[in-house]
Amino acid sequence: MATRRTARWNGELESLSPEFLKDVIERMNSYGDRVQIEFPGHAKRPNYQVINSRGFKMAFDSKNLLMQLNENGDVSDNLSDVFSLEQVKQALVAPAAPVRRASSPRSSGTTRARVASRAEPDPVEVEKYNYFRVHREFLPDGIQQYSADITRLMRTGMSAEDAFNQIVDEHF
Repeated sequence: MATRRTARWNGELESLSPEFLKDVIERMNSYGDRVQIEFPGHAKRPNYQVINSRGFKMAFDSKNLLMQLNENGDVSDNLSDVFSLEQVKQALVAPAAPVRRASSPRSSGTTRARVASRAEPDPVEVEKYNYFRVHREFLPDGIQQYSADITRLMRTGMSAEDAFNQIVDEHF
């Protein structure tokens, strides 16, 4: 029986097994609408993290069991781009791609085309998350519940530091 799935995760959603993708979709339906997968992978089923609309992450191992995030707030230091729920669902039903053997795994232009078609992350959310990650130990517990307020302040032109400080001053 021929299959379109390779034995290892190669950075393309279509290379993951349908069973694994179904498990990821199930977690995404429960916990968040975006996912990042550990990359580069050496296994059929890599670790991954599901990200919700507020930017919170839940890490899962290759058997879909909860894991702790690392000190950087991610499941791994080597992660794929962020995939949406729709992209994962599309990969599950994507038609079989012909298997090509190239001298270099990076010689194909297909990967670049797919990377370019992915949505760029919101720069405000990235700046907010990076500030939070660096200053997490100094910020008060519960500041996450004011994430939307911090984003709103940053969209008015405030820096991440000023927005966080204003929320701390107002609520803590």
